[in-house]
Amino acid sequence: MVQSLHFVIVFISGAVLMGLEIVGSRVLAPHFGSSIFVWGSLISVVMAALSVGYYWGGWLSAREPSYGRLLSLLLIPGAFIFVLPFVYPTVNEWVARADLGIRLSPLIACSIYFLPPGVFLGTISPYVVRLAATQLSTVGSTAGTLYAVSTCGSIFGTLLTAFYLIPLMGVSNIIHALGITMACLSLIVAPLLRLRGVTVGRAVTALSIIGAIIMPWPSLLWARLKTLLEKDTFYHRIRVEEDEEARYMYFDRTLQSAMNLKDPSALRLVYSRYTSIGFAFRPDAKKMLLIGLGGGSIPKKAQKEFPAMEIDAVEIDPEVVLIAKRLFNVRESKNFRVHAQDGRMFLTRTPHQYDIIMLDAYYTDAMPFHLTTKEFFELAQRKLTPNGIIVANLISAVTGPYGKIVRAFVKTQRQIFPQTYIFAARRPENVSIETIQNVIVIATRDKQRLDIKDILKRATALDKGLFPDPLKDIAIAYYDGPLSDKDVPVLTDDFAPTDNLLHP
Repeated sequence: MVQSLHFVIVFISGAVLMGLEIVGSRVLAPHFGSSIFVWGSLISVVMAALSVGYYWGGWLSAREPSYGRLLSLLLIPGAFIFVLPFVYPTVNEWVARADLGIRLSPLIACSIYFLPPGVFLGTISPYVVRLAATQLSTVGSTAGTLYAVSTCGSIFGTLLTAFYLIPLMGVSNIIHALGITMACLSLIVAPLLRLRGVTVGRAVTALSIIGAIIMPWPSLLWARLKTLLEKDTFYHRIRVEEDEEARYMYFDRTLQSAMNLKDPSALRLVYSRYTSIGFAFRPDAKKMLLIGLGGGSIPKKAQKEFPAMEIDAVEIDPEVVLIAKRLFNVRESKNFRVHAQDGRMFLTRTPHQYDIIMLDAYYTDAMPFHLTTKEFFELAQRKLTPNGIIVANLISAVTGPYGKIVRAFVKTQRQIFPQTYIFAARRPENVSIETIQNVIVIATRDKQRLDIKDILKRATALDKGLFPDPLKDIAIAYYDGPLSDKDVPVLTDDFAPTDNLLHP
């Protein structure tokens, strides 16, 4: 019986720790993104916590080990974890405002949230080994068995959280549940201590009261906003909000799409009007592929203005597709099809060729690296018609230290496409091309380069609310100056450091 309890304790403790690490990515994403720096911080902090916890647990186990102390080692991290949802929004804001850099900011936030409970969780396995080992000759086998069970728990916690809990429960609810799990786990040690029922009862009652008081707080805070939907998916934390004029879709804290309530097909966000410059290059386009759906603003507008055009929209997150259909008036038809799939995978498998391939795929503030590489553009070229073009929306500067991703992107495209065109989408408001903004890059297979006057003339002839107002802003946004690319690499599947280039 006691041996079985030991297995249960180390299994559940391992599951809780890895569940906390997985859900930790959602804690950090709204303020720090989902970049490799966030995951590097999470993994490093958890490993550091385990190292300290293993050492401390071994040290404690050599000094009169007892089930009373084990109960504390279980209950304390449960308390740390349970209160995290009431701490991390404020701490995230504080760290983000301090602007300690794209690397240091998530590392500090991770350390604050996950180092203390992680250290305590790390003590449990070595401490239980000492309690379970009754003879010196069996220490090795006991330790091996318990660490194997703990590792199995970690695998279970990882899969359960990543595959099921995040899509089904809110981040705060998951973290509360992990904390309560540790508190309940401590109670199974109680019979070994012969604790009085009133003591255990008080602990459970205290946790219940705390939960009853503070669990409604998040919903009360959000209730002040016109939030129509908030959902965690495999890829994002999606939030849909609405004011008197428009409806907005956010991935974490990043605005992805907006829809006018009175005119759902209008292009409300400025960047989408610059992305539509691609239609000026190919006004005769018969087939278009859009990678990245969001709220579907561009395909809805294209449906309205070019009803004969065939459009395939590819979105990796099925939940985004459902929300776009439910809340953003996205309607499939004979000529408009939506596919829940990875964009590059779709492009590899499709037998079709397109006149326009449009890239607008982001998760929070990061780009899927496999949509930026030379191999991807070689694939895209094969899927373009002879006069086909690629239109890409990037969040970057054009020149200067914050323009590295654009320069690397263009350098890579120029390995394959004869002509590239750059439009800095907010230049009328912020003239500096060294400022981070939406940058639209268009690559064509034409050997003859179009003059900006010809582009503007085509846009004028075609304008149906597709382009910036006034149209002359297209010429202001156009950048045809030198683009030094010596400080950036050609992006390949083997080497595409997009996170470093986005956040130098």
